[in-house]
Amino acid sequence: MADDDIDIQVESVEPERWAARAADLTSAELTRALRDKPRATLAVSGGRSPRAYFQELSSRNVAWDRITILQVDEREVPEGSPERNLTDQIESFGDLDAHWLPLPVSAAEDPRALKAFVEDLRNDAGNPPVIDVIHLGLGDDGHTASLVPGDPVLEEQHHVIARTELYNGTHRLTLTEPVLSRAGLILWLISGANKADAVSRLLARDPSIPGTLVKAKRQVLVATPDVFEL
Repeated sequence: MADDDIDIQVESVEPERWAARAADLTSAELTRALRDKPRATLAVSGGRSPRAYFQELSSRNVAWDRITILQVDEREVPEGSPERNLTDQIESFGDLDAHWLPLPVSAAEDPRALKAFVEDLRNDAGNPPVIDVIHLGLGDDGHTASLVPGDPVLEEQHHVIARTELYNGTHRLTLTEPVLSRAGLILWLISGANKADAVSRLLARDPSIPGTLVKAKRQVLVATPDVFEL
């Protein structure tokens, strides 16, 4: 899809409503998807800022037993580590009757784990996988998921997930650009004045930042007002 065909819908939302608005958009899209198929899929990103969004979303009236939740990216650190996104994600969502499909951080040592993950994802999201909602953040350097500047992972076109080179001290697994670009809905969830430059470059389709690699047809950016105060 050409960049000229990509129109990111922008919503500036006050901090007290930011998480709730994102949860409303997500729950509506998942519910819509479930009208047409037996299962829907949601991919979530890490970081501390999405906690309120996850908590809001878990309270929505969604058929969670028909939802598969997977990770957008993950650090290669031991299970239970505070550096592992999954730990905080599961705690923030609470006790939902959803199917969690964590990224296989052991894949470097155990290729079977990678194969099992891809098979499970294809069972729930098709082949090639089309994830109904993908929640993304945006780093100060313009990275999203673990598509980080200068990493060969940016060029990966054939695999569902890929392993990065060292980034801030760890290797990471990440969904690849083709998976992100096939999403039914990309939900950018961003807060903080420190993200203003990166957001401006994303909306301008600046090719120097990885975030602009995401070419999904439907994209919504929900951000707090300070993100737009350049």
